[in-house]
Amino acid sequence: MRLKNDVNLVDFLNQVQKCKYDVYMETVEEDKLNLKSVLSQYLFVVLVEQKDVWDHSRITCEEADREILADYLEMP
Repeated sequence: MRLKNDVNLVDFLNQVQKCKYDVYMETVEEDKLNLKSVLSQYLFVVLVEQKDVWDHSRITCEEADREILADYLEMP
């Protein structure tokens, strides 16, 4: 799933903390950032400012957490 373009990143990361399971941002290079990690959150905020990364990355999470993040993700 992709992050919507008009997402408030602080709100999104607050919702990630409410998820039961880990939530990842995956890049085209197959790097994974666990968005429940504070260090990864810092990297995430820097990376999404780069349009190329934003356009080619995706967010993955367990099915159980998709409802929590639904307002922030483009569902397939």
